[in-house]
Amino acid sequence: MRLTGTFVAFQSGNTVLAGVRIGQGNFAAAWPSLVAVLTYIAGSALTPFVIRSGRSGVAGGPARLLTWAGGLLALDAAIVLVGFGAGSERPDGLLRYVGLVAVTMAMAMQTPVARTVQGVNVSSTFSSGMLVRFGQSLGDLVHPGTRVREVAVTRILGVVNLAFLGGAIAGGVLIELVDNAAILVPTVALLAIAVARRRSTPAA
Repeated sequence: MRLTGTFVAFQSGNTVLAGVRIGQGNFAAAWPSLVAVLTYIAGSALTPFVIRSGRSGVAGGPARLLTWAGGLLALDAAIVLVGFGAGSERPDGLLRYVGLVAVTMAMAMQTPVARTVQGVNVSSTFSSGMLVRFGQSLGDLVHPGTRVREVAVTRILGVVNLAFLGGAIAGGVLIELVDNAAILVPTVALLAIAVARRRSTPAA
């Protein structure tokens, strides 16, 4: 929202925004959302190749994906901070699109890293499906036959969805405090997680 003017993870939202703007005849405004959708597809198509590359084989795939994603976020951070400064100026022109492609591809590549937690399907980039499943699990808690199974689902999805909200709140606070420099926080965090995953990955 701050740096690209469109979503970089919620591609259903981008599809709707692009469709509405095209329907209104505002083709220029539709381009960022369309670029994000196409980039997300391209990044998702590249992930199997990244997962299977490297000496550690498939076991090292998550760490490699996080490393790629962290590198792409670092590229976007450089574009923003070197090209536009740490103030409130927003990227525009070609650099806006380069940054959009970099950060959207980063989102696509880190999505497969965490797909399940204790057998419960989760996602790190879109929450609508998890909210539906969370609501269903709340309803199933009422029934004795499903209560035991659904307690874990409710707990895990509740935590993940709260993490979404918490991340958004933290992002809003950081933007108010440090403007464009807020991008350094997720960049450093993701690279640190990538390093930790690499160290914990057994050699092939």
